[in-house]
Amino acid sequence: MIEVFRLEEIKFMPDINKIIKDNFWLFPIDITNIELSTSEEDTKESFDLIYKSRIEISIRIRNNEYFKTFCDFTIRNKAQYGGKTEIDKLTEGKGSIYLYAWKSVDNRILQSWILININKIRNDLLTNGKQRYNKDNTAFKAYSLLWLKNKDAIINFENIPEL
Repeated sequence: MIEVFRLEEIKFMPDINKIIKDNFWLFPIDITNIELSTSEEDTKESFDLIYKSRIEISIRIRNNEYFKTFCDFTIRNKAQYGGKTEIDKLTEGKGSIYLYAWKSVDNRILQSWILININKIRNDLLTNGKQRYNKDNTAFKAYSLLWLKNKDAIINFENIPEL
């Protein structure tokens, strides 16, 4: 069975793909991942260098009411039944880019979004942010968009009045 959050990602995949494709040129890329091609690739396939990279993109889609009420960036840091949370994985080095989006009131499109360079804030996630709790015994850290801006972590955004 597919989790509800994955269904949201599947539902909005056309929007997600457009955002990623339109902004890909802004992504921070490690140019040290360039390797010399093999002799066979050079002579038979006509290329001399290979750029090897992996960009891990995390996605969070929120309901419109959270945009109106909070308009912040949140990361789960306490799971209902224990275990690793999203903040644990990010601070351990997972994820490169974060697409954080809010749905329109009618849930048909991604109305507002922000692309975040996780590497710019990775080391500050645990010591910053406001701790908040959910009714289901989970918790998360909330970070203001101004904090992200001051950390130079914002790659791009759309329909975010605070920025």
